[in-house]
Amino acid sequence: MSAHGMQCPTCDEYGDLVHATVRQTGQQVIVCTECDFVWPHPEQDIDPAHATDVASLLAQSGLDDDWDELELGARVPPSPTA
Repeated sequence: MSAHGMQCPTCDEYGDLVHATVRQTGQQVIVCTECDFVWPHPEQDIDPAHATDVASLLAQSGLDDDWDELELGARVPPSPTA
């Protein structure tokens, strides 16, 4: 049994998904700690088709491509069906 959270569907077992908040805008997102993919709409399925990258997300808000713009929170729990 792993102590990790939900694994990223894009980079598979390499990264955990965590909740995060864009500091400047307050936007709630889910981000992979390994591959830099981010899901800007956490209520949607965590599916690679819904992902973007951190740089693109921040650029849309006129922010620098810098992880310091994100406040990381709790890990996303693993899916009960996983």
